[in-house]
Amino acid sequence: MKTTLTFIALLLCATVSHTQINSNTPWTWMKGDNTIEKFGIYGIQGTPDPINKPGARNSSATWKDATGNLWLFGGWGYGNSTTSGYLNDLWKYNPLNNQWTWVKGNNVTGQYSIYGTQGTADIANKPGGTYASVSWTDADNNLWLFGGFGLTDNAFGFLNALWKYNSASNQWTWVKGNNTINEIGVYGSQGIEHAANKPGARYGSKTWTDASGNLWLFGGYGYDGNAFGMLNDLWKYNPTTNKWTWIKGDNLIDQPGVYGTKGIANGANKPGARYVSTSWKDASGNLWLFGGYGKSETDEGNLNDLWKYNPITNEWTWINGDKINDQVGSYGTQGVASPTNKPGARYTCSSWKDAGGDLWMFGGYGYDATSTGYLNDLWKYDLSTNKWTWVKGDNTVDHVGIYGTQGMPDTSNKSGGRTGSVSWTDDNGNLWLFGGYGFDGNTSGVLNDLWKISSFQIPLPVHLLNFSGVLNNETVHLQWLAELETGFSHFNIERSFDGINFLPIGNVNGAGNSNRNNYTYTDNDLSNRPAQKVFYRLQMMDKDGKFSYSRILRFNWKKQAATITAFPNPAVQSLTISFDQSTAGKVMITISDMQGATIRKQEAVFSAGSISVPVDVHTLPSATYVLSVVTGEGARAQQKFIKQ
Repeated sequence: MKTTLTFIALLLCATVSHTQINSNTPWTWMKGDNTIEKFGIYGIQGTPDPINKPGARNSSATWKDATGNLWLFGGWGYGNSTTSGYLNDLWKYNPLNNQWTWVKGNNVTGQYSIYGTQGTADIANKPGGTYASVSWTDADNNLWLFGGFGLTDNAFGFLNALWKYNSASNQWTWVKGNNTINEIGVYGSQGIEHAANKPGARYGSKTWTDASGNLWLFGGYGYDGNAFGMLNDLWKYNPTTNKWTWIKGDNLIDQPGVYGTKGIANGANKPGARYVSTSWKDASGNLWLFGGYGKSETDEGNLNDLWKYNPITNEWTWINGDKINDQVGSYGTQGVASPTNKPGARYTCSSWKDAGGDLWMFGGYGYDATSTGYLNDLWKYDLSTNKWTWVKGDNTVDHVGIYGTQGMPDTSNKSGGRTGSVSWTDDNGNLWLFGGYGFDGNTSGVLNDLWKISSFQIPLPVHLLNFSGVLNNETVHLQWLAELETGFSHFNIERSFDGINFLPIGNVNGAGNSNRNNYTYTDNDLSNRPAQKVFYRLQMMDKDGKFSYSRILRFNWKKQAATITAFPNPAVQSLTISFDQSTAGKVMITISDMQGATIRKQEAVFSAGSISVPVDVHTLPSATYVLSVVTGEGARAQQKFIKQ
């Protein structure tokens, strides 16, 4: 039996809202402790509090929801005491108010699962303490959790249970898989969906979600159909049919890679068996996979190969990096892309994808230019040029962090070398990093520090004055007003069904002058869509390739009740208000304080349908307000919102 790696991580791939990050971008220590091995402060379950914080931990599972909150589950570390172990606590972090909420699960380590009845949600259900499980977020904002290494209802080992968490009902459902440890896989016929199919128990896999809502799973360390070891099998789970399909790869452990020719897709190509690798999903729905610990073409060790999987052609392509293991990095000049640059072989890195489609990677355990250790280097990979850039951090291992003052950005701040962190991006393009195993300001251990890398956006000449829309009969009519367009190129219209993954659906050329110009776009491609929500944003492109984003509009096109929603809530700069009206007419929007005094009132004429319109609130003092809408047919709706 091979020795398994001690520290594992799952990294969240998410889309950011701005593109530019340079070597002088400051790190900010936002929350948590700047020393290792700290226990958590849980507070009251379901209630956010400024003093709440998860304990130090490694290899948690994580999600990002449609409103930009981070969700964090389990891992190995500390609950509410100095006793370390496997965790099953579920947390939510709101970047707008910088507060954690303990949502569900236990505040002590070593807790067993409560499975209930398979397929039935129950408030008492919960996964047990789990390490290095993997996760997805679906279009309905449900959180999915699979596998890991941890506790069933009576035992401890490798897991293959599939869970779903509904944040609205605060309930877990044991959906599929076993409630026992160390279960082997049932592969069936490759490419054929079957109710009996299931991946074997495992941890340290990679995941992504496709445009149809299917959940994908690659590799990890665990069980094939007979034995346990490193895996390179690729699976797809369809939530509608509740069935797994073995898509590609081997149904045997410890298989070497077949690399083929670099840059050329081939049906015979495949990454070798591996776990704790790093992954992203690009705008076209392709999976990108980097490194990890596993099999190269001929041997076993740390990897730095970069692969792309196309689910339409069902083919892998070896894109970049080496096909032999344990290769050192080539850093080049910080901030300068080069075809000779490459990260060294490593595992348990943090990752994200930016709005320009580039892939970002931080840290892990592996090779700098000469030796191995804990890394804190930040890299960017450009898909269009096939080049890596060393952006920030050190090009040598085992550096301690520089924390500075909590909440204060500083260009000299930096995270220490670490593995097993979780990462995500907020709706303003900032990059976030939490916990893991690595260095504080002095020594190494388990961490619970929360960092933000500030976005660096170069302002465009265009000035977007308004962006709104109306949904009627499964057709959305968008309209916006812009000025100062000298040097501006065009608007790309992007759509999402989960508020996270946006794809372009059309473009409108800019007028190219300094006047105020009105624009419209109609999306009539919503018929027969299974989703209930749709999101839109504008990508504003300058002639020199720089770009920025508008605020996000949200519509509920199959919603029947006469209600109003305000998004985001709490708000900092603006709210997007969504409501329905059955007839065209003048709509009155009023903001009042909690004593009933009117603070602001505005009127506009809208056609019938589902309306989404922005309201500027940045000048309001921080407080709770009542938002009221009177629609064209006289219907009234109210909702409270918080101005941060």
